[in-house]
Amino acid sequence: MRLVGAALMLAAGLAFGLAGAARLTRHASALEAVSASLVVMESEICSRLTPMAETLALLASASPRPAALLYARASEGMAELGRKTFGEIWSSAVDGTPELLLRGDEAASLRELGLCLGKYDVREQAGAIARVRGRMEEFLRRAEAERDRGVGTRTAMGAAFGLFAAILLL
Repeated sequence: MRLVGAALMLAAGLAFGLAGAARLTRHASALEAVSASLVVMESEICSRLTPMAETLALLASASPRPAALLYARASEGMAELGRKTFGEIWSSAVDGTPELLLRGDEAASLRELGLCLGKYDVREQAGAIARVRGRMEEFLRRAEAERDRGVGTRTAMGAAFGLFAAILLL
């Protein structure tokens, strides 16, 4: 019975470490999806002059997950335009998409975009999208570096914790 318990503790520790490593990978993937979708957004709004509602619908269907969820939620929120500003709709979509795994400064940068879209001329909107995309790419570089450093560490720490707990049980 003790051996079974020890094996379960080892497996639980390893699973905990692997879950932490997977979260780092998902975070980097989410930032990459958002960054890539901002390129399409800039093209649609600034080159093709696509209306915001159509741009959001396009991005919801064409963007990789979880960025597609952000655009789908913003697109759904467009029904409230008039009762709410676009900035409020966009902020609600950013805050309502936990799948993005955004940290405080990442979410704030993305929320900032909603304050500019649809308010200014094409050049200023392009500049705002480019600034936010640049920040997202910087956040992505940091997340990838953290992932590269942290995956092995978290996995090893989880296994070590499980092994320690298993030894205590025996």
